[in-house]
Amino acid sequence: MNFILFFLGAAVGSFIGVIADRYEEDLPIWDKKIIGGRSHCEFCGKKLRWFELVPILSFVWQKGRCSSCSHRLSSRYPFVEIFSGLLFVSVPAYITTHYPLQTTNYYILSVLWLLVFSFLLLISLIDRRLKIIPNETGVALVVLGASIIFFQPFNEFSGSFLGHYAMLFGWHSNPWLNHILAAAAAGIFFACLIFITKGRGMGGGDMKLAAALGFVFGWPDILLIAILSFIIGSFFGITAILFKKEKLKSHIAFGPFLALAGLLVFFFGYGIIDFYFGLFGII
Repeated sequence: MNFILFFLGAAVGSFIGVIADRYEEDLPIWDKKIIGGRSHCEFCGKKLRWFELVPILSFVWQKGRCSSCSHRLSSRYPFVEIFSGLLFVSVPAYITTHYPLQTTNYYILSVLWLLVFSFLLLISLIDRRLKIIPNETGVALVVLGASIIFFQPFNEFSGSFLGHYAMLFGWHSNPWLNHILAAAAAGIFFACLIFITKGRGMGGGDMKLAAALGFVFGWPDILLIAILSFIIGSFFGITAILFKKEKLKSHIAFGPFLALAGLLVFFFGYGIIDFYFGLFGII
């Protein structure tokens, strides 16, 4: 079963990579020019045959080069496919720790969270390439967030990935109010940052993504997501500058850091906050 999920995830990752490569700012993400048509080599234009489209294996078989022009292909393609495959295995496995196997909620929530992380992967790839976040992806996250709220049991033990620590941060027991307030708090906070920095640090897309993540994850999970995103972003920025990959005034896409922070909170939120409080002997 895990093999099937991994291969399915790799195929989805391959499709996400294609959309990210084809996306243009002036086109809606669902445009047939982006999601339709056969894949081709971006260097020589040769249309790819079916056996050149098998996730991961085609890249290995062709030794990372186009079979027609022999141009070296980006290692990003197999990385995205492997990453997506691992997501499709690990997300349902993690959800089994909260819901019994073969229950309706288990299957529905597994699909919903896989869609959330698939959109976050797409957002990360597009933002990294073009420094923009399509509005349609934010809308999709909000719809998925509403669906998760509807199907996910919500109480002091299962309403947050921070577990019982959520109660320390003014956790609200009404799921809709909790997630709406989290979205508003994230949006306002990032809007203030944009105003203070005059848009030099991040843009409106980051603000909308943060608000969408607030609606998906709720409060106080979005608080930890924001903190982790700044820590990850700072580490990446400093490392890139030290190794001269980026200049001090370079604009670095922030969307991938928010997406990665969301992934970390999903899997390790409780462990992170438990470790933090344990350092100070608070709880």
